Amino acid sequence: MKFLQLFLIIFNFYFVYSQSIPKEFSGVVKINDSLFIPYNLSLNRVNETEIIGYSITDKGGAHETKSNVTGYFDEEKGVLKFNEFDIVYTKSPYDQFDFCFVNFEGSMKNFKNAKALKGAFAGRYVSGAKCIDGELLLVDQQKIEKIKKRFDKPKVRKLLEKSKKIDTVSLAPITKNETVNVFVKSSVLMVSIYDSGKEDNDKIDLYLDDKLILDDYVITREKKQIPIQITKKFASLKVEALNVGTSPPNTVKIEVYSPNDYIATKTSLNKGETAVLSFVKKGKRSKK
Repeated sequence: MKFLQLFLIIFNFYFVYSQSIPKEFSGVVKINDSLFIPYNLSLNRVNETEIIGYSITDKGGAHETKSNVTGYFDEEKGVLKFNEFDIVYTKSPYDQFDFCFVNFEGSMKNFKNAKALKGAFAGRYVSGAKCIDGELLLVDQQKIEKIKKRFDKPKVRKLLEKSKKIDTVSLAPITKNETVNVFVKSSVLMVSIYDSGKEDNDKIDLYLDDKLILDDYVITREKKQIPIQITKKFASLKVEALNVGTSPPNTVKIEVYSPNDYIATKTSLNKGETAVLSFVKKGKRSKK
């Protein structure tokens, strides 16, 4: 317990510091003339040149994926360079080594006041081999929010509905029959489940690697902590909704902690539906 409390203090300090002034963009990745994929980008300027952050590809879609980003900004030359390098989570069934990471270099005169980010990118596998190249077409998130307020009309609201502000620690709700693969560095995790809203008597069965560990459990505001030890390549946590409570749907807030990892999400299910979090231990590609 003391270890967990110390970890949370250190994590909260680092998280608040590193996320102090994010620069956020929303738009699309253009692969060809007919394929456009939603893309969100959040960047922090750590110092005069260093950039860290994350990207979310296909937010709200079947292949939603969050990746860490690192790079640099040269204010004198007006150049921004960044690359995705590590998967935080994904709803896609593909192996971590099969993902094509964005490597971008383009013009940016002013980091704080940049209104758009456009340009070609090179796609690279984690091994460095080429995959799919394309183009980034992004707009400053604050500009999108201003447009929403200025043109808050039904038609415009519908068009901009998907341009929501990025939540830096959460992923979209996990719904019916969805499996989210969360890539973690640690073999030991602490999972907390609870009701983050109004208690409404939601009941679930919870399975760890297909073994029932919570039977007919009522979700309350009090956090239920579940330690998980990953002994194989991955461990799966399955939530099954037994009812929808007094305020449908059945929702469960899930937080995952370790010394190296943190992620938060929630399930949104109807009676009888299931959702799965699969914790995949990061590792090196085996040599053939």
